[in-house]
Order: sequence, then structure tokens, then C-alpha cells
Amino acid sequence: MSGLPVKVSVIIPVYNVEAYLAECIDSVLAQSCTDWEAILVDDGATDSSGRICDEYAARDGRIRVIHRQNGGLSAARNTGLAAARGEYVYFLDSDDYIVPRTLELLLSAARREQADVVFFDGFVFFDGCEADDSVSRYTRRECYRAESGRELLTKLLKNEEYRTAVPLMLLRREYLLEKGLTFLEGIIHEDELFTFLVYNADGRVAHCHQELYARRVRPASIMTASGAMRRYDSMRRIYAVLSELYREGAASGEAATMYLIRTAKSVLGKYNLLSQADRETAAAQHRAFKKDVMSH
Repeated sequence: MSGLPVKVSVIIPVYNVEAYLAECIDSVLAQSCTDWEAILVDDGATDSSGRICDEYAARDGRIRVIHRQNGGLSAARNTGLAAARGEYVYFLDSDDYIVPRTLELLLSAARREQADVVFFDGFVFFDGCEADDSVSRYTRRECYRAESGRELLTKLLKNEEYRTAVPLMLLRREYLLEKGLTFLEGIIHEDELFTFLVYNADGRVAHCHQELYARRVRPASIMTASGAMRRYDSMRRIYAVLSELYREGAASGEAATMYLIRTAKSVLGKYNLLSQADRETAAAQHRAFKKDVMSH
């Protein structure tokens, strides 16, 4: 099937997840919809993850593997997106999984609503660590009707049901290409920026009100292992991008204003968690950030 278009490109960045990778890939193989390709992007894994990818590719022609030097999650996702040939793309984290009818249900919603984006719900499970009520949940109380991205984003923010996680969205590939939407590389919290940009591009967005995605919380995940300084610096960079878009009018309206304020508060919160030494290191950048906030 090499070179032929498919309905969905499932892009799976892979880095040192040998204990979880099979469950993730198996969940794609178990899909009731069979018209998909899986692009496994080995982001310079140092464990057996790369070998596991190759073994799956040898067993199923719908699976492709790209081996690359380590560049982080954003770079791996961008690599997969550049190689994708599906009508839709779906980004799946390699230590998580999807339930068997996920692609079928999302494609049905996309066709029915003529949507550029379909977002959906999920659930969290704890693996090797104690349950933590502070971990974000992926469920929503309401079922939202399809409408423009900016209008829907406003409602989600007001209802406190906005979720940034990219694996909770099916995306029309041409929509991403037309809007020039890719992931900002060199940061963590990349979903905070990318998901906002998807909604802000103001395509047609639909909601599939079902829990289809299983997010694993584990001790050594990216989010639980990252240092405070990197968290702060990444959020500050995200704020800078949003602030520039806001000034240029590329991000406008009530949702953009709410999200810029939300991001500024997040930067301040992460700054407060820095050690005194890190605060001194970040002093000049933080002064520039505060000056920009006041200018708005």
C-alpha cells in the first residue's frame, strides 16, 4: 500500500517506552476501522523501542518507521506529519492507547459534521504511582455541537472544559497544511500552544462525547520528570508567541484574550516554583515578560 492515501495517519512519537509501546501499537491494530497507516517516529530511543518499532513494521505493511536523532516530542510529531498521507492525522502518545472503535467513531463524526477537527474525551489511569487528584482529567460534562473553532474555544474556556492534550483531537491534514500549523520545537508543554492554534485557526470543530483515549500517568513521564526551569522557560516562550499573534490580530476575540491571560498566569505560577538561583538566572527574561503583560 506504499504511497496510497489512507483515511487516517496515526503518528506515534517513540522515545524509551519499551515497556508500554506494544500496548500502544496493539490498540491501533485492534481498530474497527482498518484504513489507516501508523507512522512510528523513533526519536533516538536508547532502549529497545526502535527494535520493537521495526518488528511491528515487518509484520504489518500499514506501519512505517522513521528513525531520527533525538529532537524532542514536537520535532518527532512534525517529522511524522511531514511523512503522513492520510486525509486525517491523529497524534498518539506511545505510552498511552486508544479503545477499539476510536478511529471509526471519529471519522464518522468528521464526515457527519464536515469538520476540520474532532475533539473527544478520555480517561486517566495510574501505572506505578499513586492516584493524584491534581492530574488533569479528560472528561467533559457537556456535549458540544459543531461550530467555529473560536466560538467553541470560548465556550470550553468559560465552562472550564478546555483540554490541551493533542491526543484528544482528530485533525484534517489539509487543514493543518493550509493554516501552517506545526509544533514549536525545543520546548515542553507544546500542546498548550498547538491546541490553541488549532482552535484559533477557526475551522469547523466537532465534539465526540465519548471516552476513547487512555492516558497513562507514570513516574518517569515527560511531564512528571521535567525540571522547573524548563517548565517556566517553555511557558514563557509560548506566552511570547501568543502575545505576538495577539498584537498582530492573528489571535483575536474573547477566546484569545482569555487564553493569553490564562497563559500569563501559568508563566507566573511556574516562576514562583523556581529556586532562588533559577530566579536569578531568569531575572532579565522575567522582567521582559512582566513588561509585556502590563503593555496589554
